[in-house]
Amino acid sequence: MRRRLFVPAIAAAALAATTLAAQPASAADPPPPPLPAGVTVLASGFQQPAHVAFGPHGTLYVADIGSMQISKVKLRTGASWVVTDKLGFAAGVDVGRDGHVYATSVLGNPEEGAVPARVVRLGHHGTAKVVVDTLAYERAHNPDGQSQAVDSVSNPYSVLKLRDRLIVVDAGANDILVVRGHHVRTLTVFPVSHAGPCATQPENDPGTFGCDPVPTDVEMGADGYLYVSGLGAFVEGHIWKVNPRTGAIVRSWGGLPPLTGLAIGKHGTIYAASLVANQVLRIRGGDIDVADIPGAADAEYGHGMLVVSSFAGLILKVSDSAFHEPV
Repeated sequence: MRRRLFVPAIAAAALAATTLAAQPASAADPPPPPLPAGVTVLASGFQQPAHVAFGPHGTLYVADIGSMQISKVKLRTGASWVVTDKLGFAAGVDVGRDGHVYATSVLGNPEEGAVPARVVRLGHHGTAKVVVDTLAYERAHNPDGQSQAVDSVSNPYSVLKLRDRLIVVDAGANDILVVRGHHVRTLTVFPVSHAGPCATQPENDPGTFGCDPVPTDVEMGADGYLYVSGLGAFVEGHIWKVNPRTGAIVRSWGGLPPLTGLAIGKHGTIYAASLVANQVLRIRGGDIDVADIPGAADAEYGHGMLVVSSFAGLILKVSDSAFHEPV
């Protein structure tokens, strides 16, 4: 697929530019877009905040692909400061139970071909230690089977730190990897889209890059399964429920807008962000409700609240009252 989710400009083009994450909004900044009832601003002044992750002591880490910075936000006050700006395109971030911060890092534009791509662990003063080189893994193993003559691309877009392993979502390679120490293995390769113009295309054929599933986020549910969101070739978004040991897809949700982020709330409620549709979906059993959030890029649930990052440069708190039946 040639649209490798470098900067999803589809929705971003309509959003006003904002200041860098380290700087407070000024009087010269454009006003934020109208927000629905039940949505409040926790922090502002970002450019294109992608994935977010709760940290210790009431903090939130923000991967801002617009400014190419990883920032830390004090949720109580909304104050933020830059942790590092040395990772290039860094869309994914997560925090382990021990407080260690993990982030994805692509040193260039993956839309333009094979560029260095890896996942790093951040140390003091923003230093970074490479945990896994995802481009090297893609070149050595090519899990999705697409021709590497024209498709040797890795774009780690999300990372999840579990107690004993790291789960890495590679939007360019169409898979998720499991990293334990120095051992890396492919857990799951996701199926290509069969919606719209992709309906007649064969699976994993070198000519069907435009039908790639493009996984974008991963979370662990209370039921012990992984939940993964996908863009679905910008045609039909999916959520896949994955066995974390075998990699088998045990359930999937289709017919959704292209998805860029995912969260698991109480009682198995799924929240899915769609930057393309400017919505956050709430899936409870067979019911789907939506909250209209301009530029919704990611959702994260913790401390009893749902936090959404928006390409309008905002970090938002979204309450249940913001959701309604789809029109």
